[in-house]
Amino acid sequence: MPSRGPAAAAGPIRVNEEPRLDILASFLGGLGLFLAGVHGLGVQVQQMAGRRLRVAVAHATRGGLSAALSGAALGALTQSSSAVTVISASLVQAGTLPLRGAIPVVAWCNIGTAVLVLLAALDLRVAALWLLGTTGCALAFAPGGGRWKSVLGAVFQLGLIFLGLALLKAGAAPLGDSAAVRAALLQAGHGLAIPFALGAAMTMVAQSSSVVTVLAIALANVGLLDGAQAGMAVCGASLGSGLSVLLVGNGLRGAARRLATFQVLFKVAGAALLALPFLLRHLLPDLPAPLSEIGLPQRLSLLFVALQLLPALLVTPFHRFMPALLERLSPATAEEALSLPEYLYDGALEDVPTALDLVAREGARLLGRLPGLLDDVREEGVGSPLPREALSAASAAVERSVGTFLQEILGRGCPREELERALAFENLNGLVSALRETVAEQAGVLEAIARRGADDPLGGLVGPLAESLHLLLTELHEAALSGDAESAATLSELSADRSVMMDGIRRRLARAGVAMQDGLDLLFRATSLFERAVWLIRRSALLLPRTGEERVSEAVPAGEDTMPLAAE
Repeated sequence: MPSRGPAAAAGPIRVNEEPRLDILASFLGGLGLFLAGVHGLGVQVQQMAGRRLRVAVAHATRGGLSAALSGAALGALTQSSSAVTVISASLVQAGTLPLRGAIPVVAWCNIGTAVLVLLAALDLRVAALWLLGTTGCALAFAPGGGRWKSVLGAVFQLGLIFLGLALLKAGAAPLGDSAAVRAALLQAGHGLAIPFALGAAMTMVAQSSSVVTVLAIALANVGLLDGAQAGMAVCGASLGSGLSVLLVGNGLRGAARRLATFQVLFKVAGAALLALPFLLRHLLPDLPAPLSEIGLPQRLSLLFVALQLLPALLVTPFHRFMPALLERLSPATAEEALSLPEYLYDGALEDVPTALDLVAREGARLLGRLPGLLDDVREEGVGSPLPREALSAASAAVERSVGTFLQEILGRGCPREELERALAFENLNGLVSALRETVAEQAGVLEAIARRGADDPLGGLVGPLAESLHLLLTELHEAALSGDAESAATLSELSADRSVMMDGIRRRLARAGVAMQDGLDLLFRATSLFERAVWLIRRSALLLPRTGEERVSEAVPAGEDTMPLAAE
C-alpha cells in the first residue's frame, strides 16, 4: 500500500473516496447502534420493572444515603439524567415522592451516567460479541417470556451499546487522515465556542450527555479535536443536558417543576465551574495542563465524572435547605396551591385511625370544590378562583395524593377493625374523581347550550339542570362535613333515580322542535350526564363516614345497580 506523503495529500483524492465512504459507514453505523442500544436499554428496564420500579424508588429514597445510591443506580441503568429527572418529577407530581427525597436522587443520578463514559476507554468488541451471541440465542430459542425475557433484552441492548462503541472508535480513527476533515478543522482553528455550542446542541437532540461525551472522546482520540476543544464539548454536553430538562419542565408544575429547576441549576453550575480552566488555558497558554501524564481519553472521562460529582458534593450539605430555595426561584401559583393536600402528611401513617380521619377531612375538602365547577353556568354563581379546567386538574392531583396515601395505609397492614373504613374511603375517592369529571363535562355541555341563544328550545335546560345539580353537590359536601347519618339518608332520597324524568325531558324537547343533529346530541349528553352525576352522588352518600350511627345500608334498590352511561 503506498504511503501518504504531502504530494499524495495535495493530489487528486478520487482513489480514496470509496474507503472514505466505508469509514463514514462504520462511524455512522457504530453511532446508530450506540444510540439504539442506549434507548433500548432504558425501555427494557422500564418494562422489566414498570410500576414496581416506581414503588421501589419511593421506598428507597426515605434516607439521604439510600436516595443517593438509588439515583446513581437509575442513572447507570438509563444512561440519561434527563430520564431520571422526568421519572422523579412524575413521582413528585403524583405525590409518591416528596421533593426533599427527590433532590438527592436527581443530584446523584448524574454520576451513574459516567459508567458508560468510563467504559468507552476500553476495548469492548469481544465483550459485545459474547453478550450479543449468548442473549440473542437465548431470546431466539428460550420458551416463554415475562421478566426473564426483559432481563435478556436489557443485556442484549447492553451488547449493542458495546458493539456500537467499538465500531464508533474504529470508524473515527481513519477520519484523522481525511484531507476534507483536516481542512475544516484548520479553517475552524482552535476556538472553544463552537465545540461548546455543538456539545450542548447534540445533547439536547440525543437526550444524553454521556452519548455526546463518548463521541467527543472518539474524535479527540484521533486528533480531530484538541484537548481544550474536546473538554469544552464535554462541558457543553453537560449544559445541554440541563437545557433539555428545562424544555421538559415546561409541562410540569409545582414541586415537579422545582425539581426540574434544580437539575438545570446543577448542570449549569457544573459546566461553569469546569469550563473555566479551559478558558483560562486558552487565554494563558503557558499555564500547565492538569493530569497531562495520562492519556487524553482518560482525562476527558475524568472530566465527565467531575462534572457530575463536584456539584453533587457541593449540594449535599444543603439538601434540607434546597426546597425552600427552589420555592423562592419557582413560587407556587394558585393552581399549584390547590393541587396540594391540606391534611395529609407522612407522620400520620403511624396511627391508622388518625390517618383515616385526615383522609375524611381531605375528601370533604374535595367535595366542597365540586359545586364551584358549575358557577360559570349558574345565574347566581360566585365565580371560581380558577378556570374550570384548572380547578378540575388541581382536584385530580389531590385525588391522586389521597389514593397514594390510602394505598400506603393498606400496604402497611391496616388493622382489621379499620380495614372496612379504609376500603370505603378508597371507593369514595374513586367516586369523587368520577363525579368531578362528570360535573366538569356537564358544565361544558350547558355552556354550549347557553351559547345557542335564549330562543333555542334547549335553553330552558341550563338553569334547572345547573341549579339542581349544584344543590345536590352542596348537600353532599355538607353531609360529608357533618358526618350525620340523617343528612346522608336525606341526600340518598333526593338523589333517587332520575332516568324516567330525563327520558321525559328528551321526548318533550324532541317534540318541541329540537331537530338539528347537534341539538339532539347536546340534549342527550346533558340529560345523560345529569343522570350519571346524580347516580354518583347517591353512591357517594352511601359511603360517607358517619358519627355515632351506623352507615346507611349500601344495598342499592333494584333497578339502580347499574351506573348510567355518560354520552359518548
